[in-house]
Amino acid sequence: MLISIDDIKVKKRIRKDLGDLEALKDSLKRYGLMNPITLNSKYELIAGQRRLEAAKQLGWTTIQVNILESAQDKISQLEMELEENTQRYDFSDEELLAGYAALEKLRNPGFFTRIIRKIVSFFTSGDELNVDRINRKKSKSFALSFLLAVGIILAIVSSILFKKELIGSPIHFFIDCVACVMMFIGVVFLVRFILIRQKYINTKQIQKI
Repeated sequence: MLISIDDIKVKKRIRKDLGDLEALKDSLKRYGLMNPITLNSKYELIAGQRRLEAAKQLGWTTIQVNILESAQDKISQLEMELEENTQRYDFSDEELLAGYAALEKLRNPGFFTRIIRKIVSFFTSGDELNVDRINRKKSKSFALSFLLAVGIILAIVSSILFKKELIGSPIHFFIDCVACVMMFIGVVFLVRFILIRQKYINTKQIQKI
């Protein structure tokens, strides 16, 4: 797959020293890119930083890439970067230590980090790339978002009945509590529906490319 180099996102990498790129540039000029660089579906670089940099220095505007949809989480991407680069231009000891330390931190996150990840995953469907599963989550969230409207109606009805003295304070309080819980759940799933709907649209667009 041929894409514009400007579309590629290079985030924080383990490698600090790319080494001498002259031999690689000479190979690219003579034979072209025999091994495409690897990106995830967001066009974030996973493997091939030296090849990408050499291509940039040669003035290339496009480059062949492989899109690896299975590499969406940070752990998979870091594992691939370590594996891919140890087979080419060696990491320095410092780079390897930093890389494996970062990998261990990702594999064994702290308690609060795990909680935050679960919350983010709930609202965004995590790294899910299956359009059908995302669509099912979207539909479920949309249905549950109606609890917001039901809760509002219940609170209004409860208030009217209480003012007309058709129900007592304990029942009025209980109904209001139920209404508040329903409204809270409705708001949560409404926000989730909006975010997952956007992911559903983005995922469909990516799979059309």
